[in-house]
Amino acid sequence: MKCILCKGKPVIELQQGHLCSKCFIDYFQKKVYKTIRKHKLFDKKDVLCVGCSGGKDSLAALYLVNKIAKERNQKVFALGVDEGVKGYRDVQLEDMKKFCDEHGIEFHIVKFTDVYGKTNEQLMKIARKKGVDISQCTLCGILRRKIMNRFAREHGATKMVVGHNLDDEAQTAMMNMFKGSVELMARLGPIPGSIRHKDFIPRIKPLYYCTNEETHLYTKLMGFSVLYKPCPHRKASFREYVDKNIEGVEKDYPGTKSAIIQNTLKLVPMLKNEYSKGEIKECRSCGEPSKNVVCKSCKVLDKLGVSNS
Repeated sequence: MKCILCKGKPVIELQQGHLCSKCFIDYFQKKVYKTIRKHKLFDKKDVLCVGCSGGKDSLAALYLVNKIAKERNQKVFALGVDEGVKGYRDVQLEDMKKFCDEHGIEFHIVKFTDVYGKTNEQLMKIARKKGVDISQCTLCGILRRKIMNRFAREHGATKMVVGHNLDDEAQTAMMNMFKGSVELMARLGPIPGSIRHKDFIPRIKPLYYCTNEETHLYTKLMGFSVLYKPCPHRKASFREYVDKNIEGVEKDYPGTKSAIIQNTLKLVPMLKNEYSKGEIKECRSCGEPSKNVVCKSCKVLDKLGVSNS
């Protein structure tokens, strides 16, 4: 077996054939650049905030977006949210800090303890004690998104870059299908969301067509320092369950994940037409954009008896 482009030693087998390390890096980068151009994810006037967990996906997204921004003399800054998972998030954010220092990228870290007064794990202990029905991943996601949107807006960002890859998006699509959350399907795509609001920073996904395996290999070949392991709390999540099942089907029927995404994208325009008739309000408690009178984060924090700054 040889690389289909240069006949070199292959490092990965894709549906179209094998690629060597050099050709794969070129292939991966071109795929991301094509996604940005095709979906017009951002232009020269945008100020980009890259949401960085410190994992492989956000690091790859930051590196490639920053490459483009440098050529355009465009502002980019990175934002990491520390929810307090010791031995995991702190390690990832330290890697991200070193990466940003090496590449001259402005990097900020906001901690749950600074905003909510407690780590996500401490908040979950309160939830269990009070009998609040919410998973650790859901709680973390709701509170992280609020921090990211507020910080990005207050620092002048017009777009929020997130490192969601094809596997993540296929999982989300199937999770929404299994739960019957048709309205949420309308929010999927490289530029998610069906309704806009002046205080909500649009998210963009340059890794939308890149698989988990491809992103993993790309960061390895590029020599990036990455902690290659999932959050320790993910193993008990619904997403993890869906992921394992999709992976099983993908193994027997290669191209399944890509097919999920392609068919989801066919449905999104119709769903947006159906579910983009509402309006985004402002949460009466915190003032952040919300589909309801009170946003999800304020609702859950109220149940926990925790205030947020």
